[in-house]
Amino acid sequence: MKNRKIVFIIVISIFAITVMQSYLLAGEPSVLVKKVILNEYSLNKIEDIQERRAKQWEVISPSLNFEIISQRVMGEYWDKCLYEQKSGFVELFTDHLKNSYIKKTRPIFGRKIISLREKRFDDFAKVETTLLVQSGREVSTDFYLFYENGKWKICDLVVEGVSMVNNYHSQIANTLDRTSYDELMSTIKDKQAERNRSTESSLLVSGQSVELVE
Repeated sequence: MKNRKIVFIIVISIFAITVMQSYLLAGEPSVLVKKVILNEYSLNKIEDIQERRAKQWEVISPSLNFEIISQRVMGEYWDKCLYEQKSGFVELFTDHLKNSYIKKTRPIFGRKIISLREKRFDDFAKVETTLLVQSGREVSTDFYLFYENGKWKICDLVVEGVSMVNNYHSQIANTLDRTSYDELMSTIKDKQAERNRSTESSLLVSGQSVELVE
């Protein structure tokens, strides 16, 4: 009888732990997205733009899965690349994203979360948000996350229906349809060097983001 009670207690304990773990994991994607948005805006008091953007990137970048982002950007060409080529692209593309982010003068996630809703699909999650941006306009922003190595990380950002990954993928695919991997890498490096030579004022006047490739 005593043994049965012990077994019963153990079973109940395991069940309770399992339920609690499921409860804790259920909101992790939303918690991560909130953290990214609020952490970015919390540094807006830093007056120097370059210093502010650099620090904002430091707090945001650990929440991004650069390998998955790079893989989706390359699309069907990813499997055709050697390991060294994949690693080289991830490194170069991560650097491109960092430079593009730092070049911008305003937070990309706005200043306030109006609404937030989470959807889960096994190892993937979608966090739909409505954000209030600097101009006072409400912007629909969806975060796509992937669960890997015990962590949720962002692998795409869709603003007003426009996917960051799909936008870059169309540029990459268009280039690889005409050229080789080596020429793609050379083109990206040339575009980055060209962008680094340009001034922030010229970017603001154009009102458009700098293309990755042409």
